[in-house]
Amino acid sequence: MNKKLFLLTLFFSFYSKAQISVQAYAGNKETEVLGIYDKDFGSKWNYFASGTIGYDYNLKKVNPELYQNINYGIGRNLGVSAGVHISDKDIMPSVGLAYGKGNDVFGISVFPAFTYSTDAREFGFGLYSLLEYTPKINDHLNFYSMLILESDFSFKEHQSSNQIIRLGLENRKNMQFGIGSNVSQTGSSFETDINFGIFIGKKF
Repeated sequence: MNKKLFLLTLFFSFYSKAQISVQAYAGNKETEVLGIYDKDFGSKWNYFASGTIGYDYNLKKVNPELYQNINYGIGRNLGVSAGVHISDKDIMPSVGLAYGKGNDVFGISVFPAFTYSTDAREFGFGLYSLLEYTPKINDHLNFYSMLILESDFSFKEHQSSNQIIRLGLENRKNMQFGIGSNVSQTGSSFETDINFGIFIGKKF
């Protein structure tokens, strides 16, 4: 099966089941839909997934990407993790650690892991982290902020990094809207690209 078709099938399967957050983002270089799903199964097991489908205006190209893992708790807020990061360029299985903590205002999930690139056929190190901060402004609105940090390294050099930044407001129906940017760095020279835009989203 074509790698892109395989990835799209996986992403839409995830997207159609039970996401807790969906955001649509319109940037100056790319449009993107982001879905995040995080669910506990019993007292020890957890499934986490974060997927995007982007469309590059200049290249006229769809760029799907999916990060997902299964986590098993071994201590307070700490667990071991196994998963896979899939894009149209590579498939990277991983094993590592998982850390998660949150309340009604603040949430953080961090996944450091050893990875294997099936495209480059080499081992490396990856890091995915998600932070959300939504303090109350008044009875109708919260301040909304989200930061996703993702990096991949071989044992020789930096491969790629991405940062998704969102700042805005959230109403009592869990609708979010505001401004943001998608920032990426590639290669050992950290060549940087920035995509500014606006977003609207909802938590379920």
